[in-house]
Amino acid sequence: MSLLIIAALLYLGLALGFILVVDNLVGLVFRDPRAPVQLVSVYIGRAFAASQKLYRK
Repeated sequence: MSLLIIAALLYLGLALGFILVVDNLVGLVFRDPRAPVQLVSVYIGRAFAASQKLYRK
């Protein structure tokens, strides 16, 4: 029974990973020309700044 649960979780993880990869590839090909291009580091910086603000309060 536990083997079945492990197999199901691995299958879900692989399926979600595959969906994310395909989504990112489609996003690279069909970019929205109106949206500004931002790097992942911008999002990390914003998240870090927000966490610092919340920590100081």
